[in-house]
Amino acid sequence: MDYQFTKRKTGKDKERRNRELYGNHSAKHVRIQEQCQENHLKNIQQARLGNSTKEQQRNKDIQVEKRNSSIPKKKKN
Repeated sequence: MDYQFTKRKTGKDKERRNRELYGNHSAKHVRIQEQCQENHLKNIQQARLGNSTKEQQRNKDIQVEKRNSSIPKKKKN
């Protein structure tokens, strides 16, 4: 024979290979999980940045309230 005979890859072979690499999950499932994990990390980073700006805003609001509370309010008769 002039050519190298290679056994064709069947669905069972592909399934076995995926099972060895990823466990019981399909390749599509693994891709989806990786994408979700990346999005989750991005959301955490954005939340940290958002929390720091919220804390700054709260501190400003507290300072304004302190200034307003030191000013006597006019009473209505």
